[in-house]
Amino acid sequence: MKVAHLTTVDLSLRYLVFPQMLAVLDAGGEALGISSPGPWVDEIEAAGIRHIPLHSSTRGMALTDDLRAAVELWRVLRREKPDILHTHNPKPGFYGRIIGRLSGTPVVINTVHGLYASPDSPAGKRALVYLLEALAARFSDAELVQSSEDLALIKKWRIAPRSRVDLLGNGIDLSKFRPPVEDAEREQIRAGLGLDPNQIAVGAVGRLVAEKGFPELFEAVPQLPENYVIFAIGPDDADKADALGPALIEQARAGGVRFLGMRTDIDLIYRALDLFVLPSHREGFPRAAMEAAASGLPVVATDIRGCREVVEADVNGILVPVRNPQRLAEAIERLGSDPELRHKMGAAGIDRARLLFDETVVVARVLSTYREVAVRKGLGELASSLGDRGAPTLRPALPHETRLIAQMHSDSIATGFLSTLGVGFIDLIYQSLIAWPDAVVLMAEAGSVPVGFVAGVKDTAEFYKHFLRRRGLSAGWAALPRLWRPSQARKAWETLKYNDEEEGVDTPSAELLAMAVRPEFRGQGLGTDLGVALLKEMEAPVKVVVGSDNLGAIRAYERMGFKRFSTIEVHRGATSAVLTWDPVR
Repeated sequence: MKVAHLTTVDLSLRYLVFPQMLAVLDAGGEALGISSPGPWVDEIEAAGIRHIPLHSSTRGMALTDDLRAAVELWRVLRREKPDILHTHNPKPGFYGRIIGRLSGTPVVINTVHGLYASPDSPAGKRALVYLLEALAARFSDAELVQSSEDLALIKKWRIAPRSRVDLLGNGIDLSKFRPPVEDAEREQIRAGLGLDPNQIAVGAVGRLVAEKGFPELFEAVPQLPENYVIFAIGPDDADKADALGPALIEQARAGGVRFLGMRTDIDLIYRALDLFVLPSHREGFPRAAMEAAASGLPVVATDIRGCREVVEADVNGILVPVRNPQRLAEAIERLGSDPELRHKMGAAGIDRARLLFDETVVVARVLSTYREVAVRKGLGELASSLGDRGAPTLRPALPHETRLIAQMHSDSIATGFLSTLGVGFIDLIYQSLIAWPDAVVLMAEAGSVPVGFVAGVKDTAEFYKHFLRRRGLSAGWAALPRLWRPSQARKAWETLKYNDEEEGVDTPSAELLAMAVRPEFRGQGLGTDLGVALLKEMEAPVKVVVGSDNLGAIRAYERMGFKRFSTIEVHRGATSAVLTWDPVR
């Protein structure tokens, strides 16, 4: 299997589709990145991805260069003969789909990162963009659309054949983008940026072009109190007609805006900020806003397609009109002056990111699309090389996967008490479980993508004693922000003091602690397979405790061979069913 990803510049390969290329490598295939050469090529190739330069590819509008780039691409595809060409960005998305089909590439896939015209664009621009998209879409086998609003428009106007269009969404590495674990981490990063505790740090991340709304942000700065510090983070983009000129940048710098340039440690920068702002004129599905939300920041964004995918108005951020510095300044100051509102919206952003912005789900959908197209076109060998997505394999979980497991736990067992303590706390538990010799943690994997897990321990009481001795302090710090409510503190105490002897129940010491399956793989018997595999590893009587009202989970455990044993009350006012399994029964 050889898969080629085509983008305008190498920056897009590195920061837009890198996980998708790595997934091809993990599946045993060869991944190619095709774009103009640049500073990110070395890092791309260091990961095992071969880069092929298109020297004529540019970000700006240049018909002659674009024609040359199309000819270069033809030669590359005829020489390399990839099984799949996956195109991205407006220009290579247009000529790439056409050249891919004409060159004989078996499978051509396109991702719509954002239609270059939005519903409020001038009629002439909309007509031209939609016409070009419709033409190119007739040369592809599948169109993966990131924005639900774009998907609705494409279907409404039949810009692409409806049978070939699907919603992809967008995702980020949720193990990388997270809030600071403790205050000391945040304070250290802020000190490195020259911030004092009384300053409100506001960050805007993006290419330094007018389309990203930087001119409006710079106009808003004088309207803010003196203790507000504005960071503009991102690279120059001289190829674009709306690139910010030196005079505007110097004027903004003189007004107090701090320019940090392109940063590879942006995940750390987010942890130093108080809020994030994205005043764009046009977006597809903005990664920076997703990263900020996952990092626990409230987001001020313009009320446009793409931004509305990330920001739910007045829940995890504020939406403001496009090109309106006054409303932008008001929203920034409203959040900056209200720490409680920032905390509330930041927590909602984390929850939204866990639910909607997981890049592992996006990668799974991409690989699944490859396989579905290969099957549809009768390309049996290619379909086989992509693996059977409906038949996941089971294996022991690895230490570096604990954050992913914690995220799946939080997403799938959202009402459980552990999930309310945050992914950081759960991560520490799974780190200890994988290291504990009498614990079993199994991962289900479809192709190269983790899609489920199960965890159990042979002696629950002994494990938690070990956990408190070795991880008690760090776990306490991780859970502390979630324990400020009296009800949460009470539940924590009830969990700590709970044991079978207190309840007068003689049940096995071994326990199935948690199990989760990603939504797209539910209903296929994977949960049963995971549970049965864990029970075989245990080789002893096992119990599981589940909420009495969770009838679906209870039935699932009964299918594995568990029998109802008793009802207990771990937390006041909430009953749980105890089920047991005995290998000799």
